[in-house]
Amino acid sequence: MEHLLHIATSHLIEECVKRGVGEIVIGDLDGIRENINYGDRLNQRLHAWPYRKLINMLRYKGALAGIVVRDDVDEKSTSITCHACGKVKASNRRHRGLYVCSCGWKAQADVNGALNIYERAYQVSPVVTGVARTLKGSSGRVARPAVVSYHLGWHGVAEPKRREKVLRAS
Repeated sequence: MEHLLHIATSHLIEECVKRGVGEIVIGDLDGIRENINYGDRLNQRLHAWPYRKLINMLRYKGALAGIVVRDDVDEKSTSITCHACGKVKASNRRHRGLYVCSCGWKAQADVNGALNIYERAYQVSPVVTGVARTLKGSSGRVARPAVVSYHLGWHGVAEPKRREKVLRAS
């Protein structure tokens, strides 16, 4: 697990440096393990989730690259809140990958949640098209959220292939 976290955090920081990102915002997950019973199996998985270790790795690697990492944004209800109109309705999150609201907003569910966290952090929406533009009036002069995928191979993690040649000391 430690190796996976190092690969993932290094890759994310490298991508942020390439794209000129100066700040990473992560929802505040303090207390996520308390006061809710998800059942024996999910409770066990949730308690084994090393999110604090992940955030600490991002912090130190980000600091080395000049990137600030924040985890102070309340993420309560971000996954069930419509990014366009602000309606909070759990049934709008149709399944793990789809969020649909009666106002016309339709988005991948995790992206909808990430947009809400972004807006809470910066008090502006990064979305400039469709329903959100009409309802929010975003100027579009803010960074876009990025989605970075990791492909898990049979024996662990398959790192993305590098395009440029890497020089190594012999």
